[in-house]
Amino acid sequence: MNARRALTLVEVLVVIAIIGLLVGLLLPAVQTAREAARRTQCGNNLRQIGLAMHSMEGATGRLPAGSTDPVVDGVWNWSDTPEAKHHGWAFLILPHLEGSNLASLVDPKKSAFDPANRLAAGTVIPIHRCPSFPGTPFATDPLYLALEAPYALRNYVAIGATTAGKLYWEPSFRTPETQDGSIYPQSQTRFRDITDGLSRTILLCETREQKAAAWIDGSTASITSRRIDASNAPTYTGPENALNYVPYYRYGGGQSIDMDFGPSSAHAGLVGQLFADGSVEFLVDSTAAAVYDALITRSGAD
Repeated sequence: MNARRALTLVEVLVVIAIIGLLVGLLLPAVQTAREAARRTQCGNNLRQIGLAMHSMEGATGRLPAGSTDPVVDGVWNWSDTPEAKHHGWAFLILPHLEGSNLASLVDPKKSAFDPANRLAAGTVIPIHRCPSFPGTPFATDPLYLALEAPYALRNYVAIGATTAGKLYWEPSFRTPETQDGSIYPQSQTRFRDITDGLSRTILLCETREQKAAAWIDGSTASITSRRIDASNAPTYTGPENALNYVPYYRYGGGQSIDMDFGPSSAHAGLVGQLFADGSVEFLVDSTAAAVYDALITRSGAD
């Protein structure tokens, strides 16, 4: 009867090396598949938000405003501006997003930063969260932290204008008609106002901003397609598109919020975009600035 032959040390090492090689080959594929699934979920979130916006436009005749108040009013001066309510589009669409219970916790007659609204503000809304986002669920800017209550993030933001001159610093910026996007502070945009075509106009995009993207806060709920350069009048923007550009905005004075990211994502060079017809596309962050601008304008004939 023949004795059983044992594996030699060399053979064991070869087997281990082969297993290690196979794991090394399979792991990136598994990670890629997982990220593809997360990106799909992110796109579905945007589609659901798009459906809610269509529902709101059908019910009220207009899309939600980026903010109920001018962009000069925000968490930095809320206690000095009692007339400002600071509510953003993410709050305004809640009744159309199966969020009526949460909406009922918000007093729209009081500021989003008022103690009466902080319980709601700290509620994480799953549909506003991209599964690839690497940060924490709550805003980390010192101005929010000073309120001594958590302010839950959203990973989606409106693109209200192409340049900061139109959205923030233009002398007539308090008049909504000066903005060239669709959802911006005090906007009342109707679908028929988007003459460039619903399938060619972006309403929202992803953002991976950690510090300044609280879902209840309208003052940071709409941004620009170009990165902001406060020293470059009259547009106050740089030549680059803001897709994954870091830093998006630096103020540094305490009377505003610094933002690391504008339109951005953790999807390896791709940023999800919600178009006005409800479709979703992922644009590469190397998209030409002029092309991205044209997709933001609602009536630019582009």
